[in-house]
Amino acid sequence: MVDPVLPQIAIHHFSVSVPDLEGSIAWYSEILGFAVESRFEIEPLSAKAAFLKRGDLRLELWQVSGGEPVPESRRDPNSDLRTAGTKHVAFAVANLQRCLAELVKRGVDIAAVQRDPAEPMLPDPDPAAPGKTPAFAAFIRDPGGTLIELLDRGRTKS
Repeated sequence: MVDPVLPQIAIHHFSVSVPDLEGSIAWYSEILGFAVESRFEIEPLSAKAAFLKRGDLRLELWQVSGGEPVPESRRDPNSDLRTAGTKHVAFAVANLQRCLAELVKRGVDIAAVQRDPAEPMLPDPDPAAPGKTPAFAAFIRDPGGTLIELLDRGRTKS
């Protein structure tokens, strides 16, 4: 193994461009438990931003005047794989199946569910229905259409 140029690294934050900063702050707070850490603007870019924090995780949200929406191909986990670049952020959660029931109650856009790690992600019109095999993973969408993966901590290897 070659010595890396950067011997020590740690994730500082992930960043998402959103069409509505205030609505996205509310969603990320209510659904994922983040709280506003700071806000700032960059006038020459007509950009407003906020850092949100939950524990050691930081999220940077940007709203830019005239920004383009998430393309349809990036809103679906299976078609998104066909476009190069950053794909998504994934969070490990306890008891994903129970979480899906609460997400459905709160009206969260659930893009796809994976019940077996060897099977593809599939849309599921009723992902929290009783009697289903518990979900291994699921993709949800934030209000702007950005994909977020949720993994069942008890069923993943790491």
